[in-house]
Amino acid sequence: MAPIFYTRKSWIARCMNKKHHPVLKTTHILVAILLLALAACGPMREVVVPEPEDVSVSRTLSALKAGETSFDFFATRFSGLATLDNIEYNISGTIRIRRDSAIYISVSPLLGIEMARVLITPDEVQIINRMEGTYFKGEMGFVNNMLNTNLDFYMLQAMLVGNDFEHFSSDNFQLTPDGERLLLQNPMRYPIGKYDTGQAFQQNIWLDRASHRITETLIYEPLTRRSIRARYGRFEQITGQYYPSEVSLVFLEPGTRAELYVRYSRTSIDEPQPMLFSVPERYRPMISN
Repeated sequence: MAPIFYTRKSWIARCMNKKHHPVLKTTHILVAILLLALAACGPMREVVVPEPEDVSVSRTLSALKAGETSFDFFATRFSGLATLDNIEYNISGTIRIRRDSAIYISVSPLLGIEMARVLITPDEVQIINRMEGTYFKGEMGFVNNMLNTNLDFYMLQAMLVGNDFEHFSSDNFQLTPDGERLLLQNPMRYPIGKYDTGQAFQQNIWLDRASHRITETLIYEPLTRRSIRARYGRFEQITGQYYPSEVSLVFLEPGTRAELYVRYSRTSIDEPQPMLFSVPERYRPMISN
């Protein structure tokens, strides 16, 4: 049975330039697309002690892992809507992921003409902005500084396909029935092993009862009051697995809100495609604001 879809329309783009020019800054569209999500507002609710039911945290976590998207290579086209200051922008392009190795994104909203290109690996971020003739090569911190987040490559990879963060701790979860879904709540989740950076956050994960696929997740940092909410919907079956074909995100911090809604199409699994990335000689280094 396909997971139930919980949707909403409107969605995300990060900052305009300082003069609020009516053309959305291409670098910000690019970085926003890297994370894809939907609205969250304010702190997470307190953990609720679940009523007795024939469910357990361990069985639920096992079912979540068993039902996750599994792939070596993921490729899809996307189209959608970015919204900022009540102004909407149509966006489209391609996303390609080589599992645990690279994320490639090409953005082409103008009559199919490529606007920008991104290549992210666990150690490096590269961006080409064709509209401005600039490029960037550096660490993931560049993306996090622009979006005021604290994400790593593996978190980004998981969010693009609706998976959980497998390199984070799974203890401290509590389980609560929540209507047609199950709610997993963790008051302090942190990366483990070689991924441990000392960062921690609160997290809520909503699962479809039948498939145990993630339909929604909320990350909240109490100290900074930053949050990211991702919602997934219209799951489609490909190679015997269910994949979300609609993704929305919201990045929220005090005084700032960025939204994005995208639809996936022509998705393929384990059919490798090129991730070409080269910087034209005439391009100049990108200066971050």
